Amino acid sequence: MNFGMKRQVAVAHALGDETRWRIAALMAQEALCVCELVDILDLAQSTVSSHLQVMRKAEMVTMEKADKWVYYQLSREVLPVWKAMRGLDDEKVDRVLERDAKRAVARLALRGQSECKGPRKSIPPVHKVAKRACVGC
Repeated sequence: MNFGMKRQVAVAHALGDETRWRIAALMAQEALCVCELVDILDLAQSTVSSHLQVMRKAEMVTMEKADKWVYYQLSREVLPVWKAMRGLDDEKVDRVLERDAKRAVARLALRGQSECKGPRKSIPPVHKVAKRACVGC
């Protein structure tokens, strides 16, 4: 794929949102399904899906289907761009990303126990939110 100006602008736009920045940080490390992202970020499934749609349109992510689940990861082409931009983070963002990374470790530890069947409430929420269901999982 060509990484021309239009794609560069699309990637920059996608990374200009804090939630998509957090998603990119997680997907730079590991392929994740929507259910895992929902649990790690403590967001509604529809919110995560909307952000992933923006990232897909910017051709930032690769997708791998495994049974009925789709795993997303930052594309190899976008990874160096994200890493370069990552160096511009401030301390506040770093704390958020550190918290996300800790939650990701806890959530991914559940992967070996069974296949992803939707959001799990085994990791402590960052704040109280309404009960959600993972519609697409």
